[in-house]
Amino acid sequence: MKKIDVNHWNRKETYLFYKEVDIPRYIMSFELDVTSFYQYVKKNKYSFYLSFIYEAVHCLNQIENFRYRFINQEPYLFEITHPSFTDLIENTENFKIVSVDLENDIASFIQKAKETSLKQGNQFIDLEKESRQDLVYITTFPWAKFTQVSHAHNIDRYDAIPRLVWGKFENDNGRLMMPFSIEVHHAFVDGLHVGKLIENLQRQINK
Repeated sequence: MKKIDVNHWNRKETYLFYKEVDIPRYIMSFELDVTSFYQYVKKNKYSFYLSFIYEAVHCLNQIENFRYRFINQEPYLFEITHPSFTDLIENTENFKIVSVDLENDIASFIQKAKETSLKQGNQFIDLEKESRQDLVYITTFPWAKFTQVSHAHNIDRYDAIPRLVWGKFENDNGRLMMPFSIEVHHAFVDGLHVGKLIENLQRQINK
């Protein structure tokens, strides 16, 4: 990671304005067409959830703005960020939070994510792992289609970790449409960047 020289940064004015806002984070929700991606996942017998985590975080990492974080209230840029995702604890209705480093190919990532979750067992969270700033928080809501979402969080203007959530996909005139929501920090990410992410992600999952 590298520290950002704010005085020579092309986001200086935007950054200085939004980092002082009481609630600088904003949420946007979209629909994604996962028809082709679902067929690809089914063909390869992959987990849809873990496969989509892989694709989403890779697309995030391709856009610099999603890799900015605060360290000691100062802006830094990470070379890569990694998923921290919720996973159901086997034979219960409880979930745990699992962090795993991203891999370069989808099959290796899925295997590593499954192994990491299995090794964690019934432990709800590993606070040492979750203290990292190079994370993306991810969850899913596969029981219904949503149009709006919010996240439990402390009021912290220096929390710049993105949050992703997606819901149940449904058939709409022969296409599988899935709700997808992202929460970001406006000091680092503008609507333009969210728009680029959605375009890139849709293109990537049109396998």
